[in-house]
Amino acid sequence: MTRRSLSLQIASLALTLLMVLVTTSPLMTSNLDEQPLVLPTEGRQDTLDVDCSGYSFEDLFEYDFALFELDILDDWATGDMYANAWVNGSNSAIVRDNLDGLFEGLPGGDNEWISTDERDAVRSIGPKCIADMETRLGMREGIPHSGGVDWNDFEFVEAGIGLDEVNLVPEGHPDARTCTNFGAEQGCKEVPTSTTDDLEISLFVKDGENNNVRWDQLPNSGSSNFTLAMNITNMSDAALVVTFPVLQGLRMYDFRVTDNSPDSGLNCDYINEPSFMYLPDGSLQVTQLVNFDRTQWTLECAMFMDFTTQIPETNDIPVWSSTAPVNGTRIATGGTGTTVFTPADVGNAWASDDDGWSLDCTFDEEGWSVSTNVLGDFLVAQPATSSISEATCTIVDPLGATDENDSRTWTFGTLFTATGTVDDDGENARLTITSSGLANEFIFTPRALQGGQLGGVNDAVTVSSSAPSTIAVSLNNIRPGSFTITGVAEATNMIDFTVDMDLNLAKPNSPPVITVAVNFDGENATWDDKQQKFELYGLVNDPDLEGVSMSLTICGAEYQGFVIDNINWNVEVSTAICMANGLTDYDVVITATDDSGASTQLTVEVQDPMINDAPVPVNPVTGEPDSSLPFPSFLATLAMLGAALILRRRSEE
Repeated sequence: MTRRSLSLQIASLALTLLMVLVTTSPLMTSNLDEQPLVLPTEGRQDTLDVDCSGYSFEDLFEYDFALFELDILDDWATGDMYANAWVNGSNSAIVRDNLDGLFEGLPGGDNEWISTDERDAVRSIGPKCIADMETRLGMREGIPHSGGVDWNDFEFVEAGIGLDEVNLVPEGHPDARTCTNFGAEQGCKEVPTSTTDDLEISLFVKDGENNNVRWDQLPNSGSSNFTLAMNITNMSDAALVVTFPVLQGLRMYDFRVTDNSPDSGLNCDYINEPSFMYLPDGSLQVTQLVNFDRTQWTLECAMFMDFTTQIPETNDIPVWSSTAPVNGTRIATGGTGTTVFTPADVGNAWASDDDGWSLDCTFDEEGWSVSTNVLGDFLVAQPATSSISEATCTIVDPLGATDENDSRTWTFGTLFTATGTVDDDGENARLTITSSGLANEFIFTPRALQGGQLGGVNDAVTVSSSAPSTIAVSLNNIRPGSFTITGVAEATNMIDFTVDMDLNLAKPNSPPVITVAVNFDGENATWDDKQQKFELYGLVNDPDLEGVSMSLTICGAEYQGFVIDNINWNVEVSTAICMANGLTDYDVVITATDDSGASTQLTVEVQDPMINDAPVPVNPVTGEPDSSLPFPSFLATLAMLGAALILRRRSEE
């Protein structure tokens, strides 16, 4: 293998921090019918001689969600690409491990620790490597196509690429250490690749530049028919948002997905059509959601969107469906700011039109507006100056067709405000719910929420506009620390309102509870036949359901040999340290500590077996060594024999 080949691999592999941007997005390969390449993993050398052409990373990385936003600029030849990927929990550990493994052969590489040096190496050569890579996005003017033609491929512009990451090497991580490899930079820190702290990865237009992608300018600048094509293979869970320049009459009129028809029989038919909307300035924005099973390596998918500026021969107006809210419906908000008032799958069923539709609402108060996000959820923006406003809403298709005589009148507004406290024992939170007057009466069912874990089930509370209501919220299943409140409010003639509230609440930590069992003789300890060790057993549990570790002290020494099985524990304790120091007080102090550091101590009385006048067994003398220490009486015997020998020797002298 040549030095240049080795340089190529370290350069391309080091860019793997941007794996989400170029592995499972529409940015992988220019030929939409091409089999994605598999990245080699031989040894590398540290160099900035970057050549990453022909490489992709789809086989190396996992992410939880990625957002890709492409703004096509007015020249129809350059664009602004922004991408952000969220990598959480176990997926973030996979990313860190893959990154570390890609530096195999370099100091500090592939050692199961990810360092700030490795992170900085990725940052330094990332833009150059991305610029060499081929995208999976292309356009072509003319009649619709579905692959197998010469595409006008997008490419990255190195000078315009900005990169960033968040939390790849978490600051202040409890397992962080100073880098141990030779040649590490001063101040280099590293954390285990098994670290599961969430991280983010971003690509954007570099400061001072106005674009980071380009292509051959469309001859007619989008005013004639064109197709936007994209390879969506291995886009595990992502949203692509493309915004076109303002162009009179531009609309998407057809959409299709093709696949390579693998022998497995899998296909891409489940990919839904994109949604689209017109922004206030008149530009068309198309949003495509993709959820691809990354384990289906034989399946390849490509997507094609056909656009035109031609006015259709006929254009039907959009029509309300039976599921749309009726006149007089109340729509709750969370207060000042932007609130999702209905998810995409519900709101999109409120009306129908062959060319799609959007919601156009006029409010009787200033500062209110309705929009959708990239996922298609319906949002309402509420100003600080108003708590309730009535809106008249119509449905409009992309070509402006609407029936102004078929509008709906809805009332938007703050449903309630809330405050909360936590009981001293940590068993419940106490919520005080105050109605804001949108509904005379509503039913609210809250639950505690912490990192995706729900607290115990609670009864619903009825809240009226006449007086605040208080409800206890169970903190069962919630660990010590901060938590939020989630819940659903329901009222007559009101869309169900799902709310997530951060009331700055935290559950206090409760220490573990320990009990010790007694044996059939009514004693805490059960001695072995030689009376040189004893066994204790009992129960331990943590009210907060955290893990518990246990230890004990005996005769001034600490011992941690506990066996814990669910809530049961047992321990076998040797008295060797006591006998070695001539001690006969065998009482122990047991300590149980939970994962948050709260501990409970319990003193257990262990009776000396000698006080029952039971015969004390003497270890038989055999040719095999005994691993246990002799009892004090046997030590005394040896001491007496030794003294006798000394006296005898002195008398003989």
